[in-house]
Amino acid sequence: MTLLNPIWLWALGGLTIPVAIHLLSRKEGKTIRIGSIRFLTETSTSKFSSIRLNEVALLAIRSFLIVLIALFLASLMISATSSTTSQKWILIEKELENNEHIQKLLDSLQKDDYEIHRLSTGFTFPENDTVTQPPDYYKLSEELSEQNNVQAIVISNNSLSGFKGKRITLPDNITWLSYPISSPQDLTPDSFMLADTVRIIVAYDKKFQYDKKIMLAALRALQPVAPAKILIKEIEISTLKIFNTGWLIWLSDEELTYEGRLLRFREDAISNLIVPESKNKWILTKRLTAENAVEQHVTIQLIGMLFNEQIKQEMRKQDKRTLSDKLAWSKKNTIQSTHALKAGQAADKILILLITLVFIAERILAFYRKQ
Repeated sequence: MTLLNPIWLWALGGLTIPVAIHLLSRKEGKTIRIGSIRFLTETSTSKFSSIRLNEVALLAIRSFLIVLIALFLASLMISATSSTTSQKWILIEKELENNEHIQKLLDSLQKDDYEIHRLSTGFTFPENDTVTQPPDYYKLSEELSEQNNVQAIVISNNSLSGFKGKRITLPDNITWLSYPISSPQDLTPDSFMLADTVRIIVAYDKKFQYDKKIMLAALRALQPVAPAKILIKEIEISTLKIFNTGWLIWLSDEELTYEGRLLRFREDAISNLIVPESKNKWILTKRLTAENAVEQHVTIQLIGMLFNEQIKQEMRKQDKRTLSDKLAWSKKNTIQSTHALKAGQAADKILILLITLVFIAERILAFYRKQ
């Protein structure tokens, strides 16, 4: 048993009240009716030979009632007991499974009857192991806290992208050990594993002949530094057959309905030369000239457009930033965390019931004993 607010034990000082009352009160003498006191003589016996407690049973009940009230104010907690033995788990993130130092720790803990589990949904090692993204640490910690009779040690690299949403308190049945990767990879285009080939059709009409030349020059300029091979085909609009594969760069004022990836011309006063319209739709806001192509870095804007989604995905995969344990988890309530492992269930309901029953018993006994 545990007391969450032991300061309220001062209420036990109230035990002196019923003791004092019972010491000062005397039991009424028995009244005997007689016709005359002529034949009664006075004795020399002292009236009070010693101080004695009166109505010991009633005193005990009243004292017990005060003890119950004090325990209720002190928030008595009954320790949770379980007939089953607690399981011991050690959960490891995929990226750390082949780490030499971690393997030594796993071998040591296995000798201490720890079961090895994967830090992923279901806490199992899947047959088709295709996991590439860091797990959702907060979600998994909540799921792990719901496992019955499990004491867990988690070994994680604390990837920043794995902490999603509002910070939570680390559950009491989990010990979290962070093992961050110390040497993140450089996020260079050479490290990206993107599509092998990007196919681009530059469709133009006679009005946009010069724009087409600038566009082709920009595309060819980025070919040596692009993270994938670029195949370019130029074709006049009058001979173009639309198909929904690759990129279509539409240099014309004519309206177009195209479901694939598209860069089309639509004059606008927007400052950037190339801007996104939707996920796979981009807009060329100005007619191309040698001046604005150089000033607004059309080659850089094109590489951002052509490889936007792939670069984002690869950056997420290679993001090795980590978060310290202090910042990852919110602070625990001091009282709750101190007693969390000992305290099981609040005894408030039981104490209220006992207080009620003992009070009723005290009132009934006091009525019959005229106390």
